Amino acid sequence: MVLRTRGKARRLTRRLLPLAPILLFAGMLALMQWVAGMPVTWLWLKTILVSLATMAVVRFLPWDRWLFRLRAGSFLFQMALFTLFVRHFAFVLAAEGRRALTARSLSVPHRYGPGWFRSLAWAVGAFFTRSIVRAERFYAAQWVRGIGE
Repeated sequence: MVLRTRGKARRLTRRLLPLAPILLFAGMLALMQWVAGMPVTWLWLKTILVSLATMAVVRFLPWDRWLFRLRAGSFLFQMALFTLFVRHFAFVLAAEGRRALTARSLSVPHRYGPGWFRSLAWAVGAFFTRSIVRAERFYAAQWVRGIGE
């Protein structure tokens, strides 16, 4: 009975783990409003709700099949292409972040201890550097094709 509960807890943790950065962002947003002396608005809750709705839509709707049924020049076709584009890069960034944190965990002997925060900062910095380089290459490719502005 205990093993079954632990397995369910692990599955639930694995499913809720992608929400951690969103919850951190929303919490920091509310904290910055409070520290600045501003009234804490509902923006933090709206951020979480929009993220949950977007995650559900992207995960459960068959975007790939719907795209081929739309007329090529229609507004809905352009919106579907944009959504597929964002979905693709969200998966690419998630894989890139996973790779950076895996490399960090393999290079640091202890999870916490001397220098653990510095290694985490370097891993996050490398992630953002790679993301910016990838975005610049993508923008240059779009510019060459005549799509960029």
